[in-house]
Amino acid sequence: MGGRSAWKGPYVAVSLLKDVIALARTHPEWWSKTRFQGASAPAIIRTQSRASVILPDFLRCVFFIHNGSNRMARIEVTESMVGHKLGEFAPTRRAPVHKDKRKK
Repeated sequence: MGGRSAWKGPYVAVSLLKDVIALARTHPEWWSKTRFQGASAPAIIRTQSRASVILPDFLRCVFFIHNGSNRMARIEVTESMVGHKLGEFAPTRRAPVHKDKRKK
C-alpha cells in the first residue's frame, strides 16, 4: 500500500495555506508567542480540504472542517495531530439511533 511520494512532500491545499498565512499576519503576537503558551486561535479557519496534511505551522489553529453535510466539525490542532489529514478528525457519518423496542 503506497502513499504520496516523499519527494513531492505533504499535500496542503493552497487556499488553506493562504488562510493560515493571513491569520499569522493579522495576529502576529498570537502567532509568535501566545500560541505556544496554550492560547487558542483568535480566528477560525473554514475549509473543505479534508485531504490536506496538518503541518507543524498549524499548531493551535482552529479549523471548521466540512464533513459532507451542512455541518462543520470544529478542530483545534495539537502536536499529536501533526502529519495526519484534516479529514481524519471530522467524522462524516453519524451513529445510528435505533428505536426502543420496549416502548409502549
